[in-house]
Amino acid sequence: MRRRIYLFAGVILAVTSFPTLLLGVTADPYNAVGTLLLGIGGLLFVVAAQRDEVEVGDRTISWHQFVGGADVALGLGFPLTLLNPVLEGTASSMDYTFFVAGIVGGLVLVFIGVDVLRGSRYVSLGSDGESAL
Repeated sequence: MRRRIYLFAGVILAVTSFPTLLLGVTADPYNAVGTLLLGIGGLLFVVAAQRDEVEVGDRTISWHQFVGGADVALGLGFPLTLLNPVLEGTASSMDYTFFVAGIVGGLVLVFIGVDVLRGSRYVSLGSDGESAL
């Protein structure tokens, strides 16, 4: 089952993100929000790996929609964790490089996530319900 990779990624993200928030390791609000989004993305990956669909009221959310939501959360969270040095004016050239890479990577993840949420026009999810990502 290829969706197990989401379980692995989700557990790693959640186990590293939430304790960081609870212990107060994040130094600024942007980093805290970014870390929270990474943890939420991890939890969404875990749900996607464990359930084919989840009923919420009268609506059914399939596993690939959880993957799409996780991708969007990660795409928004990564750049936020790198933003503070840029805003404070203390960023080195390496900080700027990582920030630009985080923005580009984040935009790609948001695009993939939105595409998956809308039914996967550009991203293949596989023919038998298994993820081809």
